[in-house]
Amino acid sequence: MPLYLINVMHLPLKEIAMFAWLPFLAADFGCVAGGFLAKFFMEKMHMTTINARRCSFTIGAILMISIGFVSITTNPYVAIALMSIGGFAHQTLSTVVITMSADLFKKNEVATVAGLAGSAAWMGQLSFNLFMGALVAIIGYGPFFIALSLFDIIGAIILWVLIKDPEKHHPAMTEQPLASHR
Repeated sequence: MPLYLINVMHLPLKEIAMFAWLPFLAADFGCVAGGFLAKFFMEKMHMTTINARRCSFTIGAILMISIGFVSITTNPYVAIALMSIGGFAHQTLSTVVITMSADLFKKNEVATVAGLAGSAAWMGQLSFNLFMGALVAIIGYGPFFIALSLFDIIGAIILWVLIKDPEKHHPAMTEQPLASHR
């Protein structure tokens, strides 16, 4: 992000230091928002746990589209605002998807699945960082930001297609409302 702001937006280092932390703060709020959003869908919209998490992920993926508009803005402050929305959105959906391991796997499998997911995320991040500089040098920042805006939409589609709701397929797994225990 700082290289983009320096090389493309020609933002002075002083201003980068003043504003470039905002996307990271927004990402922190996104971590919290993912849980609150899923809880809202479960409690207020009466969705199953998996559907609430899928809807939360999808909202994050839709918000992530904002990062694509960084490629067409000429205002560095608008670019930082769009990156902030993207950081918020990505962390919202990241938190939701990692939490799904506890919803989809048995108790004794959750730690292994979470560890594998963390390892895969680390390898993906390492690869992404290694190739990002070369990729940006070849295709530029514009296509890069557009691709970032689409990756999570593709992830949301995959999530809806491949992840089945165990509560719908196995009614015995659902919890009975407290009113039915009277």
